[in-house]
This record gives sequence, C-alpha cells and structure tokens, in this order.
Amino acid sequence: MTQEALLEVLEANGLLQQKSCGALRLELLTGGFWNRVYRLRSQENSSFDWVVKQFVQVPVNPLFPILPSAESAALQFLQDHKCAPKPVAFIAESAVGSLLVYEYVPGSSWNGDLDAAATLLARVQRIPLNAFAKQAFRKLPTEANALQQHAQAMLLRHPGALSDSVRQLRPAIRSSSAFVFLREVLVHTDCGPGNMVSSPAGLRLIDWQCPGVGDGLQDVATFLSPAMQVLYGYPILSTAQEQKFLSAYLSALSENPSDSQETLARFNSIRSSHHYRFAAYCAMRMQDTASTDEKTSRLYSLALHAEIQLLHRMSS
Repeated sequence: MTQEALLEVLEANGLLQQKSCGALRLELLTGGFWNRVYRLRSQENSSFDWVVKQFVQVPVNPLFPILPSAESAALQFLQDHKCAPKPVAFIAESAVGSLLVYEYVPGSSWNGDLDAAATLLARVQRIPLNAFAKQAFRKLPTEANALQQHAQAMLLRHPGALSDSVRQLRPAIRSSSAFVFLREVLVHTDCGPGNMVSSPAGLRLIDWQCPGVGDGLQDVATFLSPAMQVLYGYPILSTAQEQKFLSAYLSALSENPSDSQETLARFNSIRSSHHYRFAAYCAMRMQDTASTDEKTSRLYSLALHAEIQLLHRMSS
C-alpha cells in the first residue's frame, strides 16, 4: 500500500480536498504491536493534525482482539469526557482496509504519574453506560471462574511443559457471593502504560481497539500487571507503588468509604485470576512466536517470568 492510496481513500470519503493533498505530510508512527498508525499533518494549517489508523488482518488474539468498529464506538462514547482522542471519522471498508481517523494527542508516553493514571481509569468508569454503549461493545468475563477458564483455553494451544508449569499456578477461587457487582462500565482492556499519553491537557488513553463492557477492576489489574509493564518497556511497579495507585483509584472512583472498601475487597478476591490469565497469555504468545520472531518471544518470556513472580507472591 502506498501513502497515495491511503490519501485517495480519505479524499474519496470527503475527509480531504484534492487541492490540499499536496500540502499534507503522512508519517508512520512506531510503538503499535499490530496495526499501522500514521500521523497526518498539514504544512499550511497547524491545527490540522490527525492520526490515521489502518487496521491489519492478523490471527484473532484471544485476549486483545482487533475490533475496529468497537474502537470507533469507544471514541464516540468518550468524546465529551476528555479522556481519549476525539474521533474524526471511521471508514469500515476501503481499498486499504478499515481506517479510523482521530485527532492527534500531543505529548509523550506516560510519565510515571500514578495518581493521574488511577484517576483517569476512575473517570472513565464513572461514565454511565447508555443504550449505544450497551449495544456497541462485547461482554467481558467478570468472575474468577470465567477468567480462569479463558486462561485454560489459551494454555491448551500449546500443550507441553511450559503450559503445564503455568497451569500449576492456577489460584484457588474465593467465594464471591459476598461481593455485589455494582455496575458494568466501559473497559479498555489494554490499558498498559504505553497506551497512555501525557498531554498538555492531561493524561489520555489511546488505542481503544479491544474495549468491552464489564468490571472496571479488569483495567486496574491490567495496569498493575508486571507483564504489561515489561511489554511496554516500563519498570515493574513496587508494592508501595501499587498501593499508591489503588488508593488514588478508590478515592477518585467513589466518595463513599464503604463502597471503596467493598471494591478493594472484590479486587483482592479476583486479582490473582486476572494475573493467572495474563501469565497464560504470555506463555501462549511466547510459544506462538518462538520459531518466527525470537525477539518478541524473548520479551514475552520476560513478561511471563514477571507475572509468575507476582502470582507466587500473592499465593504466599
């Protein structure tokens, strides 16, 4: 695919004028695991600054699927809440595949501000779901048994010693009957530090390619996951940093101390199942790429080791 072909699709869909195309600069960005992401700027108009995301056809990822229409829906749902990029357009089908266009978020990768990250997740989760959201997003597993079954399915893709060693870490399921599931929220599902941008207007969550409706604690576990920190090139959070993050999250999520206590109790009851699923995913991806991409396989090996260490710590 040439850059000219991509610009032609945008022009054909009424997003660009032919006379302006010569003044546009299309730059391929780095950092994405799957899709091609471009920054489109005008040399004549500094306020014209877009991201054009071109979705690629890859095998279905059981934990982080590529869902173009769902990402478009997430940006629409969040556009008035200052926590995600503002959508411009979504082209479901074209000669160059599905394209999502949104305003570029200036800034840098997450700067390590735990309070800001926790508050951002809480802000998203305080937005009530409307009829549009309930129809647009997939349902996510929310209970320990369903999470562990998902992990088991991923481990079955590569029978052998590695998968067996991860399976031995399967945590006991605590009874969740005492915890009331307060409400379903929009869940990013892939909210590692690499998908947070520290912009002049505040922290923003990007890459909403696999959102769903479920338990907001999934995003909390995802952010705290050692594997996610490793995969995005960040240091693993210490216990003190985890506690700082959780304190800020609970404070931003609810003004009611009893609600915060219940949320924390639920998180402590289900967290190990989320990390077990992350470990299963890392083991699967490590073996998926072992013969084709040694660098990626080694990265997932490091992420798996980090997740296993946390599971051991939690079990003790």
